[in-house]
Amino acid sequence: MTSATRNEVLLLLIAVVVVAWQAPHLPASLEVGELIAGAALALLLQGGVRDVVSLIREKRRKASGVVAAEVPHEAHCMCLESTIGLSGVLLGVVLTALLTNGSRVGLLVWIWPVGIAMIGLTGLGIRDLVIQWKPKIRLLRVKDHGSILVRFR
Repeated sequence: MTSATRNEVLLLLIAVVVVAWQAPHLPASLEVGELIAGAALALLLQGGVRDVVSLIREKRRKASGVVAAEVPHEAHCMCLESTIGLSGVLLGVVLTALLTNGSRVGLLVWIWPVGIAMIGLTGLGIRDLVIQWKPKIRLLRVKDHGSILVRFR
């Protein structure tokens, strides 16, 4: 396990503890769309924090002269974590707008920290996966895929 992974697991554990501590003050029910959008935003937030830390780490390496600047390569792909997150937010917003009949999901106090843990572990599991669509559609594991220039044509 790398130090970055250890730090991410530690931050996830802290987030779960904070959510468990605050769970009695969180809503006892949410609309389906709100729940989906919220979970997707949590996944995007986790990936965003990871990306910011990665950019800071890379900037420090370049400033110290340890690593030469890498020329990014082009690919027809997109990060799976971002794809799920953005699709989930869009789906959640659409469902919230369309379902006005009060379709709510009851949330017990223990579901909040368990949900955050599940979302965080999912993010850890799919963080290196990208969806490639050319030459054929497939999932690839690409470590540190932030330097890939995405092409849509």
